[in-house]
Amino acid sequence: MFNSKIMADLTSFYKELHSRDINTRNRLRHMKKHYGWAVLVACCAMMLGLGMTTNAIGQYFVPVTYDLGFGMGEFTSYYAVRGVFLVASMTVLNRLLKRFDTRVLLTICFSIQVLCTALMGTFNQVWQWYLAGAVMGAFLPPVYFVIPPIVLSNWFMKKKGFVIGIALAFTGVGGAIMNPILASIIESHGWRTAYFANAIFAGAVVLPFVMFVIRLNPSDKGLKPYGYETPPEQLGNDVVDAASGAAVTTDANADLNMHKGVSRETAVRSLSFIAMVLLFIAAGFFAGFPQHLTAYGIFIGYSATMASLFLSLSMVGNFTSKLALGYINDKFGGKAMFFSSLGLTAASLLLLLAGFGFLPLLILGSLFAGGLLSISSVAAPLLVHTVYGSRDYARIFVLLALFSNLFVSFGPPIVGFMFDVSGSYVIPFVVGVVAAGVAMVLTVASIKTSKRLTWS
Repeated sequence: MFNSKIMADLTSFYKELHSRDINTRNRLRHMKKHYGWAVLVACCAMMLGLGMTTNAIGQYFVPVTYDLGFGMGEFTSYYAVRGVFLVASMTVLNRLLKRFDTRVLLTICFSIQVLCTALMGTFNQVWQWYLAGAVMGAFLPPVYFVIPPIVLSNWFMKKKGFVIGIALAFTGVGGAIMNPILASIIESHGWRTAYFANAIFAGAVVLPFVMFVIRLNPSDKGLKPYGYETPPEQLGNDVVDAASGAAVTTDANADLNMHKGVSRETAVRSLSFIAMVLLFIAAGFFAGFPQHLTAYGIFIGYSATMASLFLSLSMVGNFTSKLALGYINDKFGGKAMFFSSLGLTAASLLLLLAGFGFLPLLILGSLFAGGLLSISSVAAPLLVHTVYGSRDYARIFVLLALFSNLFVSFGPPIVGFMFDVSGSYVIPFVVGVVAAGVAMVLTVASIKTSKRLTWS
């Protein structure tokens, strides 16, 4: 009788485990088929095409300025013009997202990027690049800010940091692919043909996915976000409302977990926020260096084809550094992650200086230089989440991104003007190393002073 009771209990326990196992397998099978993975592929394609147009502009610096007689700073200033108009047009982003279908909006905006890139192949005056930069900047916010941070934040409750890191890393892949192709085209057919080819490649990669795959919210397909079934206490992430920029909840339990953090109003009045603004400005400045790697290679005596390898290597470094920074953030925290990114910045610039005439150091420095692009796109956003939490993360980040993206655009011309004035890249590289040291101090200041802020 006693044995019968034990057998009955064991049978009941086995059936319960078996039932849970079936439910788990069904849930995993459902997740593997989730449309969010198709959205991730579309976002990767979007970032791949964006990388083709933005992370390969350094290939044009030397041939265009040499052919048309522009100064390096004068020509690269069109990138700053683009940044000014990008920041200015961000103020209407929320209204555009409310009014237009995401696919229509992104198709129009990216088509304009492609068209302007192609038209640059016909330009002869520097003001034409400035005008194209203004138009590109005005239509860039949906491409820059909707994909991937907002779309993937909406589609993924689980693995959010992982998928966003993957998508952002593809900007580096786009640059790594496009830079040697453009260098070869420029050498054989000239920079004008290269602009046309650049536009065709980017448009072919992006537009099919934007028109037919991208959706802003899971509800557009009658779905819940990936990971919705997972207990909220295991998630710790928020779903972002693209229209308002605020975190939204999926159920009552998730609400308690997802909204913990500092309010936007409290954050912007703090000393921590001032330090964070300066950090975002520095992050934008650092992003200006990799685009000069081809020009730097030519300056120190390498052929255009060989010099283009340095920029391509930085795009490989861009890809790997984004994945590495995401891992460090998850494993060791935001402070360790951001210090790693700044250390990588200083190491890269020092190696490039020390590698004058010594190719192995130049190759290593170029690989590390990809990390400079990752600071504004990966390290800075993750640090904001570490410092201020999830409650008003999107609203705080978008405000800080105004400074970052403005100085991302000013980075290349600032470095270019330093070169024009000094006749060398030594001064801008040294300034970059010093700026990395200052940024480390600002990081500590922002984190320490944020501890005085109240989370709720």
